[in-house]
Amino acid sequence: MQQAAFEQRPRYDLVVVGAGPAGATAAAVAARGGLRVALLEKYSLPRHKPCGGGLPLPVQRELLDLAPEAVVDGRVRSMRHSWGFQRAVEAPIDPPGTPPQQSRGLLMVQRPCFDHALVRQAQAAGAELLEGHAFVGLERAAGGVTLQVRRRAVAGTLLADAVIGADGAAGGVAACVGLRRSPRIALAIELEVPHRWDPAEPLLRPDLLHLDYGTLRRGYAWLFPKADHLNIGAGLFHGRLRDVRRDPSARERIRTAIAATAASLGIAEERLTGLRAHAHPLPFWDGPEPLHSADGRVLLVGDAAGLINPLFGDGLFHAIRSGRLAAEALLAGDPTSHTARVHGLLADDFEAARRLARVFYAIPRLAFRHAISQPRATPVAVGLLGGEVSFQGLGRRALRRVAAGLVHDLGWRVATGNQP
Repeated sequence: MQQAAFEQRPRYDLVVVGAGPAGATAAAVAARGGLRVALLEKYSLPRHKPCGGGLPLPVQRELLDLAPEAVVDGRVRSMRHSWGFQRAVEAPIDPPGTPPQQSRGLLMVQRPCFDHALVRQAQAAGAELLEGHAFVGLERAAGGVTLQVRRRAVAGTLLADAVIGADGAAGGVAACVGLRRSPRIALAIELEVPHRWDPAEPLLRPDLLHLDYGTLRRGYAWLFPKADHLNIGAGLFHGRLRDVRRDPSARERIRTAIAATAASLGIAEERLTGLRAHAHPLPFWDGPEPLHSADGRVLLVGDAAGLINPLFGDGLFHAIRSGRLAAEALLAGDPTSHTARVHGLLADDFEAARRLARVFYAIPRLAFRHAISQPRATPVAVGLLGGEVSFQGLGRRALRRVAAGLVHDLGWRVATGNQP
């Protein structure tokens, strides 16, 4: 793709740093609203992005003109929950008797394809894509923002009225303006295992997602089905340290969980040999905090804003919605409303999810036995992912259920003489 020289660049109304789902959505909405937008991306597109790639159906409302069928690999209709790969419970996402028109499910996407489709949509709306351009830093002044950018070995600058930081957990936009100084970071690792679907393998189906909660303390392991591969991974979400990446044992524990997951489903060890392990930080929500600079020149979205659900570890849907909200704040001429817009959509639910996560990851065996393995848990979880069910109130009911189960278990142990 041809790129104009830096000195020939016009002044932009908005530069979006990072062309993931949050950044591409922000660029598309802003460009549609009439802003002159540049979408800055460090890599050439399409590029690989480690992610499970599961999306709830309500995401369709956020995709503008993008038809889900163009980017969706398939749809998960059942989940298989297990504890240490034992006591497995397979449950449909749709409760019995659900009419076909109300059928739910999780959409499975491959991030290189999905992200690139969102970027093309932003370009069609008028945004200018600057791929292969790395963000280096920025300076704010009364008249706007100057961004330092590097393309290959050439340094240059871009001028803009506003900047949206969509550059992920390790991005530099937030640091340049003093936002998110001490984020809480989880860690996930995944493998993409080439696979051909075989009806003779009942546990490996393109409509079945696997989750195990007992193999990795303070995290879980998964298998997500894709069209041509299995996404097998595990995440350590609430470790001893605020940034799990600083735990010297974290990566080995996660890799062990991945190998155990594959073995439990009959996937031969040699199929994992030589595959590249993709690690990615997960910046968890850790309470309300400013998501824009005081002057409104810089706004944060997606992972750069720490919008990862502290219970499930999902962030793709929230990233897309936050990108839209940032663009809408700029179009309304009210960029300093951005934090309130995001908090108004997500904060109450995320805070409830954070309280529930503290309990779940402290007593996961009880949570599995008395909540996750229950018949209604799977459709409720999918409703939570899509924002159709609120964490508020549900958390109290779940805690009461787990507490009642604990009382029952203790009573049984006392009555039978069994030791905890």
